[in-house]
Amino acid sequence: MKGFTGLAIAAVLGLAGALCNWLYLEQAANTHNAVSFIGIRNEVTLNIGDPIQENHLQQISLPQGAVGNLDKVAPQWSARHAVIGQRANRVFQGGEIILEMDLAAPAQQQLARTLQPEEVAFWVPIDPRSVVSEQINPGDLVSFEVPPADPNGTGGNAENRPAAARDGEIIGPFRVLAIGNRREPTNVQQAFRGRMGSEATLTIVASLRQGQLDPLTERLSRVLGSRARQGMIVLLHSAKHPVP
Repeated sequence: MKGFTGLAIAAVLGLAGALCNWLYLEQAANTHNAVSFIGIRNEVTLNIGDPIQENHLQQISLPQGAVGNLDKVAPQWSARHAVIGQRANRVFQGGEIILEMDLAAPAQQQLARTLQPEEVAFWVPIDPRSVVSEQINPGDLVSFEVPPADPNGTGGNAENRPAAARDGEIIGPFRVLAIGNRREPTNVQQAFRGRMGSEATLTIVASLRQGQLDPLTERLSRVLGSRARQGMIVLLHSAKHPVP
């Protein structure tokens, strides 16, 4: 009986040792395969516009199995020197991981150099009473709502306006190049340039072939002319809307 008990104890101890050894090897493998990201030190808070310094950063390591898609949207620790000196474009709290979107910089290229050979920039006045321009960013798609003309209004002779302008319509979509003089998201503008200027005009992309604007822009131009270039009502499309 004693021999059997001894064998049972030995077997249990053997299994426990094997389990501990497996756990150790698993932990060692996770540590060895860890992916390190750029994080903000726990005691640090950065406000919009604050320059990111080396002593603000800490290495945050995650096991390979816990990374998921993070390595596709966040720079790794080895790239930290590219982050140092940049300005925070949002408020950072301690322990946060810096993402690629947090490193967006203000537009540097001249507007004309961003256009394709048959593209032109077309400026459209917008109605600040009906548009929250801070929620529109370059690259977004917008359309313009033309309300039905009031035959008794003061905006010119309604009978002389295009039929679409008299009846009301929606013209678009158009890709936004700039909002006022802003060619980047609002948070990036605030981080790098400080206070924003007037945003009463949208710059959109239009096509110009053989001296003729594309039909949508031509129609928009006619409506603007018939309305004495009054501010337009803007509709912001979903980010999932097909690009024209």
